[in-house]
Amino acid sequence: MASSSARKRVPSEERVFSLVLALVASPQGLTKSELLSSVYGYAERYDPRKPDPAIERQFERDKTQLRELGIPIETIDSPLEAGNNQLSRYRIVKDRLQLPEQVRFSAEELTLLKMASLAWRDGSLDSASRWASMKLVSLGVNLDVRNLGIAPSLGMREAAAVPLQAAIDERKIVRFDYRLPNRETALERRVAPLRLHRAEGRWHLVAHDLDRSAERIFLLTRITSEVRIEQQEFDAALLSRAQEALDNMLKLVAQQRAIVRVQRGSTAEARLEPRGSVISGGADTPESAVQSGSSDPARELGEGVHIELGTLDYSVLASEIAGFGDEAVVVEPETLRAETTRLLETIREQHSGAADG
Repeated sequence: MASSSARKRVPSEERVFSLVLALVASPQGLTKSELLSSVYGYAERYDPRKPDPAIERQFERDKTQLRELGIPIETIDSPLEAGNNQLSRYRIVKDRLQLPEQVRFSAEELTLLKMASLAWRDGSLDSASRWASMKLVSLGVNLDVRNLGIAPSLGMREAAAVPLQAAIDERKIVRFDYRLPNRETALERRVAPLRLHRAEGRWHLVAHDLDRSAERIFLLTRITSEVRIEQQEFDAALLSRAQEALDNMLKLVAQQRAIVRVQRGSTAEARLEPRGSVISGGADTPESAVQSGSSDPARELGEGVHIELGTLDYSVLASEIAGFGDEAVVVEPETLRAETTRLLETIREQHSGAADG
């Protein structure tokens, strides 16, 4: 039993790479049953006498993954019965798998590509990095990672990231508690997780909220409980909605603008400028703006840089700006300035109380 269980846990990238090898090695193509009975990752569980819908679905998902990687799979109809996918043959024409003649990478560039995929090996993007590695190998990149000398790790700090990525890979429904900034208590959400996306230096979950029947974007740092993965799979058709949700996210960032004045050469400038644009000759900082960390909130910064940027969430941006201390001041909008003021006053009160004690 232990041996059988171990065979079932074949990493997805190994199974799919074995599928690529089988499809390339057979110019005449192979039927689905031939592939399922011979390819590593399927063959250990496949029994032609007992059709298994789970393996069939896995095979279809793997074909989709290959196409998303840019690996072209040809489907050849049977001359005996066109349209019968049990008789259809699948193949990959090796010439179409090669990089275009004009595209060539140096040894250094190939090493950097491999390092980039390794960087996430211990983080929640482990699956994505493995897919990237598989794609490099399928294109002929044969790098021994032990010879690189380093294996950088850029893992995500959010505990929710790893189980969420696992649920995305397996297309499983999840539950978690989520706290909005204007609520004291968290609410349980039951969602179909579609994609993890990094925006404004933070990780977000793009998901379909099953209770509200709508796409939602969740900030991972606001997930207050463990992510509970259900056994039920969600409809694969929901995956097509991820891009629409991301497009809506970009529209929101374009609508929710802010202007922040930062000190030249500061950490605040280094963090915020890449996400926005410098306004030459920006407006003067309002007298009511808060000087972070100052005992005199009305005091203005000295020479500084005005940066305009968009944001998904004014509350999150306010926390970030407050964290820069005296390096940043909110110019507008008023809602962001007021929230930043509130956070700074709370911090000042907490420190004053500690000093009094």
